[in-house]
Amino acid sequence: MSYKNLSHLSDENRNLLNLRKDFEKKYQLEPEAFWPFWPPCRVKILIVVDGLDFSDANFGLATFVRSLLDIPGNYVRFAITLAHINAVSSSEMMDGEIRIANRITEFKFDNVAHFGIDMYDEVFLLGIATSFFGRGTATNGQPYPSDRLADPELLILTQFMNNGGGLFATGDHGMLGRPLCHAIPRARNMRLWQSTAAQNADDQVSMTGERRNDTNRRGHDVTSEFNDQSDDVPQPIQPKIYQRRNGLFRFKFPHPVLCGPKGVIRIMPDHPHEGECIEPPDPDQTLNIGGPLGPEYPAAIDAGTRPLPEIISISTVLSGTTSSGKNPTISQSFGGISAYDGHRAGIGRVVTDATWHHFVNINLVGEIGTPGPKGLGFLDTPAGQGHFEEIKAYYRNLAVWLARPQRIKCMNARLSWTLVWSDRVMEAVLTTADIKVAEVDVYIFRIIGQHARDVLGRFAGQCQSIRLVLDLVLQPTIPELIPEIDPWIPEPQALRKRFDGIDWFDASPLLDIAFGAGLVALREAFPIPDPSLRDLETERVVDIMSDGARIGLEQGFRSMASAGRLVQRHMRHGNSAK
Repeated sequence: MSYKNLSHLSDENRNLLNLRKDFEKKYQLEPEAFWPFWPPCRVKILIVVDGLDFSDANFGLATFVRSLLDIPGNYVRFAITLAHINAVSSSEMMDGEIRIANRITEFKFDNVAHFGIDMYDEVFLLGIATSFFGRGTATNGQPYPSDRLADPELLILTQFMNNGGGLFATGDHGMLGRPLCHAIPRARNMRLWQSTAAQNADDQVSMTGERRNDTNRRGHDVTSEFNDQSDDVPQPIQPKIYQRRNGLFRFKFPHPVLCGPKGVIRIMPDHPHEGECIEPPDPDQTLNIGGPLGPEYPAAIDAGTRPLPEIISISTVLSGTTSSGKNPTISQSFGGISAYDGHRAGIGRVVTDATWHHFVNINLVGEIGTPGPKGLGFLDTPAGQGHFEEIKAYYRNLAVWLARPQRIKCMNARLSWTLVWSDRVMEAVLTTADIKVAEVDVYIFRIIGQHARDVLGRFAGQCQSIRLVLDLVLQPTIPELIPEIDPWIPEPQALRKRFDGIDWFDASPLLDIAFGAGLVALREAFPIPDPSLRDLETERVVDIMSDGARIGLEQGFRSMASAGRLVQRHMRHGNSAK
């Protein structure tokens, strides 16, 4: 890596900088080679397209793919397979990127060499085609349909999803992407895959009608232009906010895919005609592809409320937007992203997006051949680069949230290990690292937990830190407390009835105490991270941290009880004064 533009550096210091950057790149690719700790979790992602490609061209996905490959931290590496429905050239498949795990052209879901129930952890579908032709004969002996995936493909995809695999699906306006996505269970009901009205003027997913989903925001031009989509000005979005407030805990977060290192993600790339995400009009359908496959949206496995798809962000259309000659728009709002937490039902998660224009190069790094700012996109200004970091956080959140449950548990365990050894959380709080969990004060547990969650949030997102505590520490320790804490699951009615609206206490320090105690226990169990620990099982780390969290929670509850007795004494003094 060269830094010739840094003319103020001496040759010696420029060489030092280059060596440092070379180490940083190697450390990102293979951190276990430099530090004797667990290798990152490997999450296998399949990305399928049918007309877009993976190049650096305007409608290529190279920028999106690289953002996943470049995910910060050492807890996960994405093994990405690129697949194209058609026969395309190697230049359209990122042939120069050595980190791509595999490339498949003329892809078919019912080809066992291409796809299987356990071959990948998650599948991304970004469709643009409005029909398929010339795909040959499916494994059932029938020609591949021109308007959808074949039944054998839909069957194996459904089995993949029912087995815990995650799915992301998107198209664009009108029927763009319909053949690839519209027949896939769950995703089919989470987004519009065709026009909403025969008349262009009434069609919300049209290309030119006044009710189109035009999110373009005027950039630095006097007039509204089509290629405002390629500048450094994004569209604002309105994320759904999830809350838990019951007198003991107060949490307020967006959906985890919209929670970045800097907080709530409130922007997306803009575009003059997007599709639209919806909530299922009939969530009670059953699946039947060559035989019954059960309910489309099954009941919760924890006896709680049945999880259903929900709109997690709203996009808005301004009145009077023309975008280079299109009909002036009518002000409205529409679903920008929809998510389904299938893990609560024992199956895979699903996310749909209004458009793949949120992912292609032209909407991120500018339009090739366009002079000035619109040839650079979000890279044009410091403000634009800040927006770009939020968008990349959305991509990475998708890949983490859609992973299978066991992969998420693996990532959480690796994050904890990283906090102890790579980020040196203990050394930032304590004067000695030779500590025993049974001898640490509850206040120290809390400080360690706070510091660890802060460090974690800076590269993995603020929501990731609380999800880690809930899933890795509290769920195995005191699962009965989860419904009172977790803001992303429906709150039991009994809790709502108990709360009178007054927040007398704040029990949220318990989360930091439990997390801090779990990290101390992990450090105590493995004081020296030698290479033999590379085969350490995730469940072993979970057990150690759960045991430590239990000790911390016991101290925390005793501290809370002591504070409660102090309140009681004040009450008695108040009564005696009367």
